[in-house]
Amino acid sequence: MGYEIERSTPCRVVLTNTVGSDEVREEREHVVADFVRAARIDGFRKGKAPRALVERRFATEIREDLEEHLTRRAWEQVRHEEKLRVASPLGIREANWLEGGEFRVKGEFDVYPEVELPGLEGFAPPAFEIVPTDEDLTGAMLQLQERQAVWEPVEGEPAGDGMLVEAEVHGEFPEGGGEPFHEERSLFQLGQDEVYPEIEGAVRGHAVGEEVTAERTIGEEVTADRTIGEEGGEERRGTRTSYRVRIKSLRRKRLPEVDDGFAKSVGVEEGVETLRARLRERLRAQKADRRRDAWREALIAHLAGGKVLDLPEGPVREETRRELVEFAQSLAGRGIDPERAKVDWEKLEKDVRSRVEHRLRGETLLDALAEKLGGEVSDADVDHEVEHQAARIGVPFAELRGNLAKSGGLERVGEVLRRERAVDEVLGRFVEKSGA
Repeated sequence: MGYEIERSTPCRVVLTNTVGSDEVREEREHVVADFVRAARIDGFRKGKAPRALVERRFATEIREDLEEHLTRRAWEQVRHEEKLRVASPLGIREANWLEGGEFRVKGEFDVYPEVELPGLEGFAPPAFEIVPTDEDLTGAMLQLQERQAVWEPVEGEPAGDGMLVEAEVHGEFPEGGGEPFHEERSLFQLGQDEVYPEIEGAVRGHAVGEEVTAERTIGEEVTADRTIGEEGGEERRGTRTSYRVRIKSLRRKRLPEVDDGFAKSVGVEEGVETLRARLRERLRAQKADRRRDAWREALIAHLAGGKVLDLPEGPVREETRRELVEFAQSLAGRGIDPERAKVDWEKLEKDVRSRVEHRLRGETLLDALAEKLGGEVSDADVDHEVEHQAARIGVPFAELRGNLAKSGGLERVGEVLRRERAVDEVLGRFVEKSGA
């Protein structure tokens, strides 16, 4: 079996494969034997019909199966021998029988581009401090305090930023265009953009029991995600809405004191100093993760050498489409009709495509790096990673592994592991130098 390949573009390969008559006869024997074993013909038990009768009865089917087998053999041979990173199925252009019994198939497919990597000697990752600062620790502690904050009633003070307002709201449309609406209990925090600014402005500075009024005119925009004056998530365009808001209660957030009791309340029995130490460790680990991400991007930029890799169109288009579908599904899951949402789909598609291209270029360069470094990933390595993923998402290992095996996901897991191990091997040298 001989073949020729040529690149019509850096990411498009044309394959011409000619199967010799001897190989054709050998493959045909296998195909016919399969038909004889499976044939059901009146007057004969299954698999017992004469070969000549089976060949006559299923001549067309045998020929089609033979062409499919020969094409698949040619495709597998090229993928194995050329070590191409195939990005699409083989698209058949021509399939012809030649004189003498030879079979020729011509097709084309997408591949990821061949990459020539620069040396790693000139690579130096940017400086990135991973030691937590006092400000980092204060912010992390504040987050813990926020989780245990309590809202205490405010007496004798006017409403101000940060307070939680409980209000009764009545709204109407003085010029028509909608039915009056009433909310017995509306909750919002002043200064957090949870209600329209006109309502915030009217409430601010007033005390419990007072009633205030506000007006808002909606222009051409359609507003959403507000807590007051909504009808199905939107207000009608070009309408004037008036509100009467009665302040029923005000509350102020009180954070717990940072002491040994607080430490115990968040599960650290040893006290507040141990809590601070653990927070520093966690912050350091988080910064180390962010540093790896930054260094990984710097490594990709170094490997690119200022050049922009060509990419096969098929994977770019498919990945872009997948992300757009997932975004539309997320909108629908939040009760927003994707067709009515205020989304510039054309711009979004361009942005998503740009991100996909950036990611695929990075993966292509890192795959070439892994090939250069000679890293290998075993089946046990893949199973260990799948087991970790299964535990993280809470599904049985066997179930996740089976689903990945059916979809080709196990191979992708191996690719990711091999790629990221190459990154770790290179970046590890600089971690050792920095002592972090």
